[in-house]
Amino acid sequence: MTHSLETRRKRLRYRTNHTGTRETDILLGGFVAECGDSLDAEQATALEELLDGANDPEILDWITGRVPLPERFNNKTVARLMDFVRERRVS
Repeated sequence: MTHSLETRRKRLRYRTNHTGTRETDILLGGFVAECGDSLDAEQATALEELLDGANDPEILDWITGRVPLPERFNNKTVARLMDFVRERRVS
């Protein structure tokens, strides 16, 4: 079944705030809270694939730059997420 983009955005809002790791919830949830309404279908897919393709500690290590991001997740959306995380750490 194919969900509408709005439904996918709502699911991402929920999933990124309930990852199982508080730090990941804060960073991913914050990103989706700020940018979620502007995500297009391709960007939503990139985030869904990230959430489906890794566990929370791996995602946290990648988006904070502690561990290099695997090539399969290297896309503009994840780069935007990582920029968001870097900006939060500077503030």
